[in-house]
Amino acid sequence: MDSSSSLSTWRQFQLFDFTPIRDPNYQSNEPLYSDPTLSAINATRAYIIIAVENAILKIVDAESITTVGQFQAYDLDYRITFIEPLPNSSNLVVTLAEKQGSPSVIKLWDVSKILDIENLEESEYKFKFQTQVPVYNSVSNGDDNSFPISCFKFNSDLTCLVVGYTNGKIILIRGDLLRDRGAKQRVVYESANDPVTGIQFNDNDQLLYVTTTSRILTVTTTGRNQGKPLKILSSKTGADLGCTEVSEKQELIVAQPDSIVYYSPEKKLKTVNFPIPKSKLIRIGQFLIMVSQEDDLERLQTRIIIMDSRNNHISFNLLIPNSIVKAIFKRADDLYILSNDGILYKLFEKPINNQIESILQRELFSVAFNLAKQSHLPVSTLLKIERLHADYLFEEQKFDEAIKSYIKCLGLFKDSGEDQEEFIMTTVTKFKDATNVANLIQFLEDLYEKKIANNDHVTLLLCCLCKLKRTNELDSFIDRFDLSNENLQNLNFQLIINLFKECGFYKQVLKFLHKLNQPNLIVDLQLYDLKNPKLALKYMKSLPIDDLLLILIDQSKLLLDYCPIETTELLINVFTGKYQPKEKEEPGGVKRVEVEKEKESSVELSNYVAFLSYLTGGDEDQPQGKEQEQEHEQEQEQERSQPKSQFNIEPTYLPPKPNLIYSSFTNHTNEFVIFLEACIEAFDKYQGNVMDKKEVLITLLEMYLSLHATTHKQEWFNKAESLIEHHYKLLDNKSVLLLSQIYNFKPGEVKIKEANQDEESLFVSYQINEDIKGCFKILEKHGEAKPKLYKMMLEFIISKKSIFEKINHEDLQVIIRQIKHYKLLDPLELIDVLTNVNQESTEYLTFGIIKNYLLEFFTSQQQVINNNEKLIEMYEQESVKNSIKLSEMTSRSSTAGIPSNTKCSLCKLKLDFPMVHFKCKHCFHQKCLSANVVAHSTNNNNNGGDNGNYTADEGNKPKCPLCSQSVSEIKYVPSLQYKLKDQTELFVSSLRESKDKFKFIADSIGKGVMEDEFVTMDQ
Repeated sequence: MDSSSSLSTWRQFQLFDFTPIRDPNYQSNEPLYSDPTLSAINATRAYIIIAVENAILKIVDAESITTVGQFQAYDLDYRITFIEPLPNSSNLVVTLAEKQGSPSVIKLWDVSKILDIENLEESEYKFKFQTQVPVYNSVSNGDDNSFPISCFKFNSDLTCLVVGYTNGKIILIRGDLLRDRGAKQRVVYESANDPVTGIQFNDNDQLLYVTTTSRILTVTTTGRNQGKPLKILSSKTGADLGCTEVSEKQELIVAQPDSIVYYSPEKKLKTVNFPIPKSKLIRIGQFLIMVSQEDDLERLQTRIIIMDSRNNHISFNLLIPNSIVKAIFKRADDLYILSNDGILYKLFEKPINNQIESILQRELFSVAFNLAKQSHLPVSTLLKIERLHADYLFEEQKFDEAIKSYIKCLGLFKDSGEDQEEFIMTTVTKFKDATNVANLIQFLEDLYEKKIANNDHVTLLLCCLCKLKRTNELDSFIDRFDLSNENLQNLNFQLIINLFKECGFYKQVLKFLHKLNQPNLIVDLQLYDLKNPKLALKYMKSLPIDDLLLILIDQSKLLLDYCPIETTELLINVFTGKYQPKEKEEPGGVKRVEVEKEKESSVELSNYVAFLSYLTGGDEDQPQGKEQEQEHEQEQEQERSQPKSQFNIEPTYLPPKPNLIYSSFTNHTNEFVIFLEACIEAFDKYQGNVMDKKEVLITLLEMYLSLHATTHKQEWFNKAESLIEHHYKLLDNKSVLLLSQIYNFKPGEVKIKEANQDEESLFVSYQINEDIKGCFKILEKHGEAKPKLYKMMLEFIISKKSIFEKINHEDLQVIIRQIKHYKLLDPLELIDVLTNVNQESTEYLTFGIIKNYLLEFFTSQQQVINNNEKLIEMYEQESVKNSIKLSEMTSRSSTAGIPSNTKCSLCKLKLDFPMVHFKCKHCFHQKCLSANVVAHSTNNNNNGGDNGNYTADEGNKPKCPLCSQSVSEIKYVPSLQYKLKDQTELFVSSLRESKDKFKFIADSIGKGVMEDEFVTMDQ
């Protein structure tokens, strides 16, 4: 059977290469692997180990194919049938030799140690094994060992070895053979006349896969199984000798003549159709190497097939004619095949780049990509392969497959160093035709999913979806739209919105705006595109207060035009702190309708009370009269007088300033009045900001007065008057006066000025109106409290001739006398006022007006001068007397003075000798004076010094105890005044605070602040 034709369904490559190596000692006396007596061959990482007759092992260098050593491993009668290198080791080799009638022997060799031995006879090498274990084909040690061994396996750490015989028996050997610590063996399976053809370890489950000529089963390596199988996987088919392997997942691989079958410890997993005869199976990684002996016209030939089990293709197919495979083994990643003609074939994998190039030449891009990925090639290589694949598909006009391949390329640009933007642009350009819009959509959506789409890509994607009218995909995209994507921060939302509008996708644009959280644009769409203010109001009532406020400022004017009552209610709730958002609903209401303006109520709602009654379903047909308004005002007054705890629940946020929305009430004066009245009530109830309340009050007053001026209805005048009456303390005087002047509202002008005791402003208003009686009334009532009004009255009287002629001369004189009394003007200032009235002629102002004032002033000034002259004369006389007296007291002449006192100045008794007289005319008993000296000395000692009383220091010169205190004070005051010259800051500050600075400076000079030193006098 021709195996090539049998495998026609398989994709085949030549990804491996081979080198035939002829034995360098071919047909010599010492051949290597061409020796006809060769019984076993295998390799370590560095050496090829060959067993020949007489149990000799040859060690051959794998690179140079030269013998580096040989020795006799067993007795001459033994034949080495198995050579196996130890996994994960570079120098350890296990051999098994058989001899009929004797136990088989297993030995462990260290090749490196053997090669290190020098100058030893060959016969001595047999003693250099590391471990030796005899194997008995029965429980008793005397078995004749008449059945040959068919299988031999061991685990990676050489603690478990298994030997299978052609009589169906399997012996398990346990022990630490690496350290030669002994071993135990037992029969784990036995089946008469059913030769064992394969044994494989399953290290995960600690069991053996066993194949015989007729069965496939598992045997446990632990516990006592009494020679029974653990699980029979197949009771109908077995396997040929050497046709089993175990996969990386510890699955059993069985090479059947027509297939390859995989087994788990529990069951058969899968079957791969592979209809060629197989005589040998070896696994290297993901590759399965199969040897097939073929009989072609009575000629034997061998086919070597390497199958890639991961990618399901044949990686190598080699036919060796006129020969059969004698042995097959692996060294590292290379495979060696020994034919019966003495040629050793070395199979090795081609460089991965060569493999990929050969596959790409056949345009098998998927195979090349998978192979490159499994070989961990750079991402740039994977990207290159996939781009070639995508371009190939596009050229073949397989657009659906091509776009998938282009999408696959997107995931490979990271860490590839390639220009991703150029690739995206090129791909978009290729699929821009109308026939490929669907594929372009798929590509753009993947860009978005991978978060590499920019603003232009998303915009193009939405344009394509709109062009194809794929509303479901639009909805899906909007639902998963991610606002956190950094690449989409500057997305042109307005362009997308306009695109949706042009296509009539109002549902999608609303959903998109909800996703973007753009309430202002949502309301704008509902108002101007859908013409549905009711829908807009419903949505607005679900917004947070901050978003709602911004929308109301922009849109409330239009909303008031269509829905005045509902909009006014919303504005009142927002600006009085009563607003609470309602639960949001799903975006809807996209039907475009033309909405008529809301019909006005049959009764005009002109105040907040009527508005509340209308909203609550009251009898709105009854007009709200003045009595009802007064009742409402009384209720408000009661609420203001109640404690705060009895009010309604306070707002949960700080209400915005009402003036933000004033401009929206253009052409809606009644609604504006209702809004302002509601704000005032909220301010009263919740004690809102005073400044805002003042502004609302003055605005409401202006609205009342304006409505009264236009409608001439008395109710507006009454409202204005009531507002002034209740809130006069908060109204701005100037604003009220201005409004009163504009709208001729006298009650407001008088009330505000009188209530706030602003006599000057009221006085000015009377002057403006030339109301002389009103001015005199204010002057008579408040003149004493505010003398400034007299000066203002004089300036008013003389301002015009017409006003001057109406004033009584006596009243004018009274005003001038009051000005003089309160010292409002001195004569020069009074004359200046009278002569600089205005630009008009002042002939009506005569000197007689101030004649009496000037006479009285000059007379009083002359009297002051006369009094000052008398004081000067008196001070001079007093000074002369004191000077004479001082001279007498300081004189030491006999006529200094004769005491005239007859009583003691202390005890007030009659003086008798001994006595003491002082120049100050005080006389004392000596005993009284002495007692006083002792008392004052004690007092001075207790108080730490002299207090100014009588002392006897300074040379025991006595002092008058009555005058010493005065003398000390006289000395102390000048010294204290003298210190003032150093206190400059105190002097300057006192000078600034002084009303008469000249007098202050004169007094300071008199106190000695300008002198260098005070001269004091002793008594």
